[in-house]
Amino acid sequence: MLNLGDKASLRLAKLPDIPALLEVCLKTADSGKDGTGLFNLPDLVGEINVSPYVIYEPSFAYSMEINNKIVGYVLGALNTDNFESTLHKEYWPNIKAKYRNNSNDTTQLDKLLLNQLNKIEYTSADIVKTYPSHLHIDIVESGQGNGYGKIMIKHMLDQFKKAGSIGVHLHVANENFRAQEFYKKFNFIFLNTSEEQKIMGLTF
Repeated sequence: MLNLGDKASLRLAKLPDIPALLEVCLKTADSGKDGTGLFNLPDLVGEINVSPYVIYEPSFAYSMEINNKIVGYVLGALNTDNFESTLHKEYWPNIKAKYRNNSNDTTQLDKLLLNQLNKIEYTSADIVKTYPSHLHIDIVESGQGNGYGKIMIKHMLDQFKKAGSIGVHLHVANENFRAQEFYKKFNFIFLNTSEEQKIMGLTF
């Protein structure tokens, strides 16, 4: 366990953490702000972006707590190629089946996520060659601005380096300028930009 100060701590995530981690994902789904009202399929955003790491890459999945309540996470994969191959075989088919006959009313963002789920691809070989690891981090609004994220990212980067990684990449929404500036402080650089997001990378 890593002490973050002021009754905050970071520890390896456990499978029973997943419901709380999905809630954090939902409450940060609007570029770091609470996205609860934007989805009618509230678990889907976390089932895409959180659960796979806790299940398949537990050595690089961390839960952040304040006063023993999960309010954030930092998640990653050491070898993106291997991780994505595993998900394509063992995880995505089950999640796709879960939502294949969805009868709930869907919001525009739900539809975007369902489309993303059905078109999940492997990360570009050009990126994983130089930046084989990847990560992402979220902290609910009440826990933001206290320096926790900086410590969490540093910890994850240190773990990647200790495990022999030569570089790491991450995805950030085009409109999330605050996050982009945050990552620049760690010397992440922009690698490419799509219609919805940017990919940033850092070599060790």
